[in-house]
Amino acid sequence: MSEERFDRIENQLSQVIQGMTVMQQNVTVIQHDVTVMQQNMTVMQQNMTVMQQNMEDKQNLLVQIMTTGFTSLNQRVDTIETSLSHLSQQVNDINIDLTINEQKTESNARKTRRINQRLMRLEDANDEV
Repeated sequence: MSEERFDRIENQLSQVIQGMTVMQQNVTVIQHDVTVMQQNMTVMQQNMTVMQQNMEDKQNLLVQIMTTGFTSLNQRVDTIETSLSHLSQQVNDINIDLTINEQKTESNARKTRRINQRLMRLEDANDEV
């Protein structure tokens, strides 16, 4: 083999070795990038889990607030209905009292007319005597 050919082969081998070194460095960089991406994915998954938990907590709090509000509102409505029922009963009692008083007034007017009639008859009878 000639010296010239040997030098060319040696030069080609050194270029191949340099190319392999660059490829190894690139593979190392890619592996590092993959590791960083995996770490980022893990952080993202943790963030998603925290966000889901926060959403569940907020939903639970909202449900609790709404339930408490509805319970309070129902209690207020029940109280108002009870008050209205009592008020209605009092109005009915007043109406009954007014009706009874009207009947008594009519009865008293009738009695007063009868007494006046008797009095007039007695006066007429007394005048005749």
